[in-house]
Amino acid sequence: MTPRNASPQVPEADRIRLGVLTNPTAQHNDRFPFTHHALGAELASELDAVRTATKAELDEAVRYLVVERGVNVLAINGGDGTIHGTINALVKLLGPDVDAGRARLPRLALLNGGTYNMASRAMGTKASPVTTVRRFLARWSDAPPSALSTRPMGLLQVDRPGRDPMLGMVFGSQVIMNVLGLCDDLGSGYLGLASLLTRGAFGTLLRTRFFRDNRWRLRPDDGTAWLDGTRYEDVTAIAASTVDLKLVRGVVWALAVPAGSKGFAVRALRTRTPGEMVRALPQLLWDLPHPLILSIPEAAEVVTSGDFTLDGELYASEGRIALSMSRYAFDVVVGEDL
Repeated sequence: MTPRNASPQVPEADRIRLGVLTNPTAQHNDRFPFTHHALGAELASELDAVRTATKAELDEAVRYLVVERGVNVLAINGGDGTIHGTINALVKLLGPDVDAGRARLPRLALLNGGTYNMASRAMGTKASPVTTVRRFLARWSDAPPSALSTRPMGLLQVDRPGRDPMLGMVFGSQVIMNVLGLCDDLGSGYLGLASLLTRGAFGTLLRTRFFRDNRWRLRPDDGTAWLDGTRYEDVTAIAASTVDLKLVRGVVWALAVPAGSKGFAVRALRTRTPGEMVRALPQLLWDLPHPLILSIPEAAEVVTSGDFTLDGELYASEGRIALSMSRYAFDVVVGEDL
């Protein structure tokens, strides 16, 4: 089927072919289950829109869209966890051919289909998934992929003993993972985060039974970490990212990645007590200086241990964790243009 905006100047085989991958369990899509159907109706063919909710389905969906349907721009309609699963599936599928120069990774369009949508907002996506796709097709459907306005998105590589490397954008150490659990207990998503920030900033959280019952979550099993080769023994929490972290709908900045950075941004919290950590939370999440916060704008390596979160997915402790920059990177459609 020929795209409705097809141009005779660009042969059909060379035009952008947009595919959409939807995670129906992501927060936005769960609340608005008609979104996937509406996205499919915008495409040249509804066969270029696939709904998938499990990792096994995701791997097959990526293979189907890229190999069988010939999609060269993939729109990911889900949250950060869906993006995480998709980029790992793409590298698993195409990595050997990319390394050998026989293929390139498809360009990505990140849609706001999840809860926090940190990666999509970092790339400038502001509208709903359907509006974003509609604007994309109106502007780019008759162009070749090379004409797209894109921004490079580097990836963290996470290495663990006896495991294949994982790729991701946003890493949080054990205490960061536990803080996310506290947010859920206070009211999931932005409500819980706003409550934790507000109560922490004003010290009210420290005087509650809730804090006393949960202060164990704010202590790591092991505070030893290596940041670019320097050993620290008092690290409470580590956050690392290859994309800007904008929380609370873009108002709170937790990490800012310098343009053209060759490394990844790191913020490490060095505290002695859970109370100190709670009091430092506003500075940590507003990217403000604090004597207990160590900031590295372009880190090359971090070594830590314990449970962790990667793009919102939770992983149990398996010993040593090493973070570095992956050799793979994606070109992501710039959301400000849509």
